[in-house]
Amino acid sequence: MYEQMKKLLFLCSAALLIFICSCAPIPVTSPEKNNLSAYVVADEGTLLSRYAPIFIIENDQRPYNRIGTPLAEIGDDGKEVISVSPVQATLYTRIDSFTTDKGSFTNLLYRIHFEQIPGGLMPFYLGQGKNIGLLVIVTLDSRNRPLLYTSLHTCGCYLAFVPTSELPEDYFPANWNRARQEVYGEELPGLLDFGESAADRRKVLILLRDATHRVKDLWLSSPEALNQYHLLPIQTRPFEALEALPLENRTTSFYETSGPRSGYVKGSHKIMERLLMSWWALDWRIGEDKKLGKNTSDGILFYTSLKPWNRQESDLRDFAGFLKFWGWNFSSQ
Repeated sequence: MYEQMKKLLFLCSAALLIFICSCAPIPVTSPEKNNLSAYVVADEGTLLSRYAPIFIIENDQRPYNRIGTPLAEIGDDGKEVISVSPVQATLYTRIDSFTTDKGSFTNLLYRIHFEQIPGGLMPFYLGQGKNIGLLVIVTLDSRNRPLLYTSLHTCGCYLAFVPTSELPEDYFPANWNRARQEVYGEELPGLLDFGESAADRRKVLILLRDATHRVKDLWLSSPEALNQYHLLPIQTRPFEALEALPLENRTTSFYETSGPRSGYVKGSHKIMERLLMSWWALDWRIGEDKKLGKNTSDGILFYTSLKPWNRQESDLRDFAGFLKFWGWNFSSQ
């Protein structure tokens, strides 16, 4: 019975994905670089600033494409309102670590948020909703060399891995394509080649698609090459700042702190995903952005696989287990 249920869910998933792909806009080629904006973090001499990616965004004339800052206000009805303001850009950061039988590793976490993913029936975007977020995780070895770049939306969807030339051969999944890879309709590199030394001046640039904020490409670039973009500053704050947004004479959290939505971003409701996916993914709040806890006892389950039977194994809060689930051999066990 269990295997039959898995097969039924798989067939339903495949049919739905065909429907979604038929409704979603066809990806277009990148615009000219001088039409793009780049958010650049100031060099503070720290690991977090050194490896902070530079986010390149398309069509920054649209407020919803600009990286923003979550804020809290009191609405006309006297109730709290949480939104993301595109006026000021903020990069939220955190450092985690994990250890396996192969060694000790450091994760540099970067989190950004946007006002919304727009849309309706035309254009149709499955992830339509407010207060959308994106995570980028840079995994370093014990010598602080970057091994792996992991990106995903803060709902746990659109997961992508891009390894670097510093990653040992036996850490790769079987048959990994080092040229290009297709990730949910986007084409990303299969490897970032740092050459002889990862400790050079080059930065990782991440191109974000117009409207959906999908990771469209990653590449290495010298600081001098940034002059071809419209440069924008982005301030940095710790992850903890998201749980202490100023609100009149007090603070409030970006996340719900009680009730059935505890751990989810306030105001993050994905009507399209709920309508089209919740019934077969067995999650009424599928696609809603959420808090990423430091471990499995902190915050809400952060699953990255839509299959209900893979919830725990794909939990991003247990990063070593998460890597193992997705085929990366950071542990020999």
